[in-house]
Order: sequence, then structure tokens, then C-alpha cells
Amino acid sequence: MKRKAAFQLPHTPRRAPRQDPVSCDSCRLKKIKCDRQQPCSSCSARRLTCRYGKPEAAAGVERTSPPSNPTVPPRADNVPIEPTAAPLRACNRESLLTADWLENIHMADRVPTATPKWLRDGLDDPVRGRNLNLSLNDETGSARPLLSMPYMNRSAIDENPASINLITFVPAKSEALDLFRYYHRYVDYLYHIIVPKRVEGQINGIYRCIESNAPVDLNHLALLFGILASSLCLQRSVVASTDAEARSQEFAFLTGAALIQSHYSLSPTLVGLQATMVVMHNVSNWNIPPSVSGLFVHGAIVSQAKSLMLHCIDSPRFRNEREGSDYDAIDLEVKRRLWWDLTSFDW
Repeated sequence: MKRKAAFQLPHTPRRAPRQDPVSCDSCRLKKIKCDRQQPCSSCSARRLTCRYGKPEAAAGVERTSPPSNPTVPPRADNVPIEPTAAPLRACNRESLLTADWLENIHMADRVPTATPKWLRDGLDDPVRGRNLNLSLNDETGSARPLLSMPYMNRSAIDENPASINLITFVPAKSEALDLFRYYHRYVDYLYHIIVPKRVEGQINGIYRCIESNAPVDLNHLALLFGILASSLCLQRSVVASTDAEARSQEFAFLTGAALIQSHYSLSPTLVGLQATMVVMHNVSNWNIPPSVSGLFVHGAIVSQAKSLMLHCIDSPRFRNEREGSDYDAIDLEVKRRLWWDLTSFDW
């Protein structure tokens, strides 16, 4: 029995032998793509010497074949081939810059404040800054004090917050209003937790009570101290004043002292809650004594807000109760803002 003849394939051209590698030695070793430039982009990015080795077969042929011209000396095989200089393409330059950035990370100086330059220039301008005492003294060249000298010679942090005389630490009315305007212009737009017109009226009421020797509302006084502390803290970051840092710490302490004397923990008020939240946004930058620092913890503030039922102001039951009675729309809006600020604080 004869075996069937094998199936005859049509005549096809013989497959060409495999080409010798044309990538550089480094790319072949790392098994990465080479663009076959001299030098290639990979070696340029990694700052390596780009070498193209000769194939073994070609090297053997060159060793066996005699030189065609006896006057030209044979080329040594052990001499490395120097890469020829070639202009870098745009992608090669970008790779080189990226490698330089990764190898040498350039760290700038610590930025003291996130306030943009146009805002700092506006604060340095006495007209735009609305007399915020940030201009330089023409005679001495030193920075003007942010508060009057009699107050700066005193310190309140070492005293007992439950028995300290708070009225003696109230600054002049013009200084307090300047710092309040600073807070309203550069800080309040971030949080919207106070009503400027109402707070300004409360500040004026404090000084009227002081002038007439009448008792001062301690919750209003706590809010004033909290606003002064925040304003001085931000001015410290702009003008780099050590005095402003010390004053901001003391006003934060006085805020807690006013709340303690008003028995805020037992009977919280809306104004007292505003004072704690004004300080809370900057409390991480200060070393407040532990006797008052517990008032500004986020958990304690949330607990006081729930005691004021801020989390229920828009519930159906509270809405029905407001329909048949007169209520203060401003207080209702302030409660919404305070609760929203608390709920969004951790976002």
C-alpha cells in the first residue's frame, strides 16, 4: 500500500532569518522599548551611556576577513563605540526633566501663610485695610502694636478662668471694632456663622455696659474675645508678629473663661456656641491651657448644639410649631448655619 503523497503547499518565499538586535545594550538588558536614537530616550532619561554592541556574527566575519586596505589599521573589537551627539527631541527633553525632578526633588521654603499676595498687599495698605494697625511707623520703622500698650503689659493665661476679672482685659472700643471688621472682611466669608450687623450691635452693647457700670452679657463678651483671637491669629500669619500670637492665645483663653463664668456647659446659648465655633476653626494653632481647651473640642461643641436642638430645626414637628407662632428668622438662619458648619467640619 502506497503512502499518500504529502500535501504540496504552494511555493512560498523562505522566511528571512531573524534580524540582529538593533536596540542599545541597556534597553535589551532591561527589556524595554528603544527608539534607536543615539542616544536613545530611555538612556537619556536614566542618565546612562547609550551603547550599541556589535552582533556576534558580524564581529566574527570582521575578525576573519582581511582588511581591504593595508594602510588602514584594523579596528579593535574591545574599543567601545562612543555615541554620537544628536539633538534631543521634545519628548526626550521632557523625559530628562522628569528624571531630574524625581532624582532631585526641589523643596521650597515653608510657606508661612496661605494668604495670597494681593490680599497681603491689601492688608498692608492702610486705606484698604481699614486702619488695621499693620502699617509701619514712619519714625522708628518698627511695626505698630496691634493693641494698646497698657493691655500688652498684662497676661491672663496664668489666672483662674472662673474668677478672673474679664472687663479689665477688654481692649479699647476702636481696636475691638477694627479687629471685628478684619474678621468680617477676611474670615467670616469662609464660615458664615455670624450676622455682622447683630454682632456689631452686641459689641456696642458691651461697651455701653462698661461705661455705665452695668453687668455685661458674658456670652456676648465670649463672642467678642473669640473674634479678637481669630483676627489676631490671622494677622500673626501675615505680619509674623510674636505679639499677635501671644495676644491670640490670651483672647482664646478669655473666651473660655467668659463661657465658664456664664455656666455655658450647664445652660448653653446660641451666642456662646458661636464663640466656641469661632475659636474652634483656629484652636489647632494655639496652646490653650487645659482648663478651657475642653470647651473647643469638636465633640463637646456637637453635644452643646444638640442640647440647643439645632439638629431638629427643620424637622416636621418644629416646622409645624413655627407656623402658628412668631419666630426670629435671623436666629433660625444662624442655627442652620451653625449646624451645617458642624456637620461639614470633617469633610
